[in-house]
Amino acid sequence: MSWNTLKKLSALLILCLLCYANAAWLRPVRDIAYSMHWIENSYVEPKSTNNLRDAALQGMLESLDPYSAYIPSSALTSFNALFDQQFAGLGIQIEGPPQRPKPTIVATIFHSPAFRTGLRPGDVIQEVDGNKVEAAAPDMDTLSRWLQGPVGSTASILIERAGESMNFNVPREFVAVESITGDRRKPDGTWEHQLQVASDILYLHIELFGERTAAELREILSNASPCKGLIIDLRDNSGGLLDAAVEVCDMFLEDGPIVSTHGRENNAQIDTAYATPGSLLPPSVPICILINKESASASEVVAACLKDRKRAIVLGERSYGKGNVQSIVPILGGSAAIRLTTAYYYPPSGRRIHKRPNDSSDDEWGVLPDPQGLVSLSPEDEAASQKRFQLRSDPLRNGLITDHPLVQIEDPNDSRFELDKPLARAVEILRSHDITP
Repeated sequence: MSWNTLKKLSALLILCLLCYANAAWLRPVRDIAYSMHWIENSYVEPKSTNNLRDAALQGMLESLDPYSAYIPSSALTSFNALFDQQFAGLGIQIEGPPQRPKPTIVATIFHSPAFRTGLRPGDVIQEVDGNKVEAAAPDMDTLSRWLQGPVGSTASILIERAGESMNFNVPREFVAVESITGDRRKPDGTWEHQLQVASDILYLHIELFGERTAAELREILSNASPCKGLIIDLRDNSGGLLDAAVEVCDMFLEDGPIVSTHGRENNAQIDTAYATPGSLLPPSVPICILINKESASASEVVAACLKDRKRAIVLGERSYGKGNVQSIVPILGGSAAIRLTTAYYYPPSGRRIHKRPNDSSDDEWGVLPDPQGLVSLSPEDEAASQKRFQLRSDPLRNGLITDHPLVQIEDPNDSRFELDKPLARAVEILRSHDITP
């Protein structure tokens, strides 16, 4: 047999092996396609190929864990907008029944179209693009749909202010939404971050870790007056972007590890993020971090890191226990995506955060408060904290607007402060200098 013939046979053999391997890999895909074909052509009710494909993708992802998911085209824009911190709209916050007798603007986001046009807290919405609010008696979801629309369009809004009807033409734009709130919202839509009951303590409530969270935090700390303590409230923060959490931690550390990610191959370490020189807050300024059972993912990264690095003490309740890193993989030409768990993260101590399905309360998971920060809460305590936050976020009720006919000042001196037990405990610790992590 000649050398050339041998080379040809070898190449043919390799090609056959590749074809076999490819066929073996494609066999499950072929079975899925075959099933979709039969369903589409024989099922008693018509089903489209796209709907069947979406259902198959959704089923595959949901079979992995509670956090992996299929993001169809219809949901991808809103999903991206959440973490981009940009929404198409007017930039207003509205309350209606039962909180208010009629749909009322309670806040306008600073520099939003509504703010620039002149809408103000206390304005009662009467009509939207000719749709009469009272006559139609819409629920708040209906009113929200009336206010929404494509970017570049204009909403014609008739409002009542001090007994006078006024019309505003408000452009719909991409509105930058804050991810960090403060102690109380001011009439211009910005937040006061100094606690009213303790003006030498800064209070930051991070609601989500998005694209702009680190920049927001940097701006707040750079412009703040010198303080004797900082409270970072991560209660009900379900997470967000890991990079944003790392950036936040880096602002309070000079060096050392922040978080490590481990993949599936024997739990091998993939990467470790380290702090860089430079801190926005002097090491002498103590930090308290508030968490609860809904604090998850990126918020657990921040709480665990700053606790492990002895930079902060943690108060409240044990956190949720979601320690997985998820990758967003575009599919269908970028019109849809899959959210896939690809790794787990670990804080500097190496303690496991992710709660496994069979873990009990005695097992190692989540972030635990420090001994001096453990606060037991009843449902009534949680409701009181939420009620206080709602009041503080409304300038018509928090005492910062006094000359409006719809003013309902309920607690101008923040006497409800003591009802928020974790927050009150944090102030007590900072005032007493009981800050040893």
